[in-house]
Amino acid sequence: MRRVRLPPAVTFALFAASPLEAEMSPPLMPTHDVDITYSVTRERGPPIRERVRWLASRGLERVDGPDKSTTIFDRNKGEITLLTPESRTYRKLVSAAGGPIEAEQGGQLTRGGEAEVAGLRCTEWAWAADIDETRAVCATPDGVLLRLTIGGKTMIQALSVRYGNQPPDLFDVPRGYTPALAPEGSPGP
Repeated sequence: MRRVRLPPAVTFALFAASPLEAEMSPPLMPTHDVDITYSVTRERGPPIRERVRWLASRGLERVDGPDKSTTIFDRNKGEITLLTPESRTYRKLVSAAGGPIEAEQGGQLTRGGEAEVAGLRCTEWAWAADIDETRAVCATPDGVLLRLTIGGKTMIQALSVRYGNQPPDLFDVPRGYTPALAPEGSPGP
């Protein structure tokens, strides 16, 4: 399997925290099944909408983008499955560490105020990603990310949040899909 680093708009990672920090920081993986629609700001182009669904008991996340792309993250196994509906193919990859909401090792989390996003209350948590850039998330007590800001600019914001059981087969490779063939000279699926 190949290691890849996905763009910040797609991947959500957990805070790297010591046991003491873990008591003070929020979970950033939902603890309940949930269906979230986000507005995602891109570096180039207009904002896009992504639908993110979580099967919390199995640590599974499904991200459906505006271009019919689907990515399934297995947080327990560190695997990523990319689905391509046009060709009815899939590719499994190993997740690279890191993401837009991961504090640097030893990074100091700072609890901020309360806010309301998409009709839900959340708590702001900030950290310095480097000398010039501060990142902040607003997360619910049960781990739903409602907003991500980088350098003061909102990059991801929830538009709607619906709690409810998610069908487990939604997180499987659909029937009839086959492994994608890698271009000659590149690693396979």
